[in-house]
Amino acid sequence: MKRAMLLLSLLALPVCASPTRYYVKPVYTSIRFSIVKWGVLKEEGIFRDFDGTLIYDPAHPEGSQIDVVAKTASLDTKNSARDQTVIGEDFLDAARYPTLEFHSTAVDHNFVTGNLTIHGTTRSVRFPVTSLGVHEIASIGKMAGFETTFTINRRDFGVLGSRWGAVPGVLSDNVELHITIGAITRP
Repeated sequence: MKRAMLLLSLLALPVCASPTRYYVKPVYTSIRFSIVKWGVLKEEGIFRDFDGTLIYDPAHPEGSQIDVVAKTASLDTKNSARDQTVIGEDFLDAARYPTLEFHSTAVDHNFVTGNLTIHGTTRSVRFPVTSLGVHEIASIGKMAGFETTFTINRRDFGVLGSRWGAVPGVLSDNVELHITIGAITRP
């Protein structure tokens, strides 16, 4: 009887959560950007080829870590001529800088700080992040979802666009990034 009571009391103890490794999956993730053109419209694009990992414990988000690498040439603006211009040497220069990278350095509840590398230039950025939850999904395992929107200045990363971006009023310096992440525990 004592054994049964001990076993029942052990089962009643809360299970301690621990950091879990998740794999960022393109099918559930979107890395998008927009930039104002001619002062009247937003040009939008998305990166289609990327990879990443996330270490996350909902009980202790400050111990989280995220690393994402996107292939520069995977940019898609729904206009192949514009894509070639943006990934060309005048802007992102995919031939010289084949990847864009983010590696977190700190997580503080609803903010992530890390090193963002674009066009071979690395800058520290801090942005808000919203957890969309963690759920067990029968067909794919445990999934974690996150979302963020923040703005960077393209010139801070050496993305000048001497042909288009240097002409006042053609392109804004600010680029808005909107990222939704769906990451699962299965590689």
